[in-house]
Amino acid sequence: MTTTISNTHHNDIEKGFVHHHENSGNFRPPIQLTPEQYEQLFLQPGGRAPVGDLSQRFGNPTALGIVSHLLSLTPTAAYLMQWGKADATSLVAMVGPYYFIGGLGLVLSGVMEWVLGNSFPSVVFISFGGFWLSLGALNDPEHAITGAFPQGASSVAYNDGLMFYFAFWAVACLVYFLGSLRTNLVFAMIFFSLIFTFVLLSAAYSQLGDGDTDTALKLLKAAGAFAWVCICVAWYLLLSLIFAVVDMPIALPLGDLSRLWRKRT
Repeated sequence: MTTTISNTHHNDIEKGFVHHHENSGNFRPPIQLTPEQYEQLFLQPGGRAPVGDLSQRFGNPTALGIVSHLLSLTPTAAYLMQWGKADATSLVAMVGPYYFIGGLGLVLSGVMEWVLGNSFPSVVFISFGGFWLSLGALNDPEHAITGAFPQGASSVAYNDGLMFYFAFWAVACLVYFLGSLRTNLVFAMIFFSLIFTFVLLSAAYSQLGDGDTDTALKLLKAAGAFAWVCICVAWYLLLSLIFAVVDMPIALPLGDLSRLWRKRT
């Protein structure tokens, strides 16, 4: 008598395990992600997996956060650089996407990262989700925020208020950049370019407050150019994440930086 044993394999790099079942009753324990694989999928500093098995049972929300940010930032950068006949006033057309793609998408992905125990991407995604929501509210004609100022969008108080807002976003991106030095080169380049994007936005609104429109437009274009650098790198990161999620045989390198710094613990 010939005994036939059939094997069933279930591979899922996204959820962090590989199951191998045999109908003979033998069972091989799950194979955990390596720190490098976990780092690539979840952007967790040092590649440290959270305690528990939530990352094995739930999907990976990191790609959602990246694509939500990209679909908001890409057209915004094009407006700032005045591609076609667009300019900074074209941001009004992005109010809906700012709310429901940038804001909602990033907040949801940040909450899911928090559930998985990935604190760093959770903080980054939720804070940037708040940024896109605030930018949507700022440009939403329904709110008419500039109407609260005597000179409208030309008011010194209005433009200087935005100057300080973007300046402190540059500080936040500097903090994120320093934290990203424990992740990978691609993630670090995203924050590095965003630092200059927000610095230039802050300078542009400072010039608008002083009435120097020509210089402000040049600074807005420069801000859009740095944002475009961020966009190119971030699209590459998204492609790398998607390849890893679907277990594509092609692995796009991200430039692991976790080994360059000695762990505190």
